[in-house]
Amino acid sequence: MKSKALALLSAGIVAAALAAVGVAAVLSQTVLTDGTNTRLRVVRTVANDFDSGWHTHPGLVIVQVQQGSLQITQGGCSPKTVAAGETYVEVPFVPARAVATGSATWTTTFLVKYEDPLATPLATSPCP
Repeated sequence: MKSKALALLSAGIVAAALAAVGVAAVLSQTVLTDGTNTRLRVVRTVANDFDSGWHTHPGLVIVQVQQGSLQITQGGCSPKTVAAGETYVEVPFVPARAVATGSATWTTTFLVKYEDPLATPLATSPCP
């Protein structure tokens, strides 16, 4: 019985030490949203010469290209090419634009609060 108690005490000390190391590395955490009303929508798009225009998303967006490629601009004014078989994760509330020259097929996975729109168009470009 003593060895079992000693083992449990040792495990507790190790767990506390690991927790202290993990907590010590975190400088700040802020919960931006927390709820049970999350909306998941997956949309498959097939398009020719597509331009989403500048817009923002109120939640996480995952773009997975199956055919062709997309030029996705976000967080700057230099587009990133996302080719077939590649995935791009858009940052919430950061202006984004996706352009496909020619034929392209992709899925877009949206994770937003149920009452929020999937996207909000921007009236002006954030790029000069």
